[in-house]
Amino acid sequence: MTNRALVMPDYVVELVKLSLAQLGLDPSDEHTDIITAALRYEDGTELSVVVMCVAQRSWFREKPTVAVSIAKLDASMKATEVHLREVMPVPYGPSDLQFLLTLNNNILSMAWTIAATAGMGECISLRSRPPMP
Repeated sequence: MTNRALVMPDYVVELVKLSLAQLGLDPSDEHTDIITAALRYEDGTELSVVVMCVAQRSWFREKPTVAVSIAKLDASMKATEVHLREVMPVPYGPSDLQFLLTLNNNILSMAWTIAATAGMGECISLRSRPPMP
């Protein structure tokens, strides 16, 4: 089945921006349907966290979800290389703490996984880093 982009509800925008701010990232306000934030790594690589609402289509209905990706974007905000992508359920309301915690954990684990597997060094944009062995 295919996915279709949706307009992000205001309460989802606020929760995503709050989550990114807690991680020490600066979300961009350039677009109304996606939220992005830059991730910088020790070797100089810059990737972006991209959050958007999508409708996952199945045989009989569409289910709204939140897609979280870490990708390399070009100047026109088009993804040239997607490193990781995760899909989450849409929050129940403006005070959905479980969504906020899950989003934070997903972004952190995705950024650390890319740093560990791609040899880019640590992600210096994030406030909380994994403990060094």
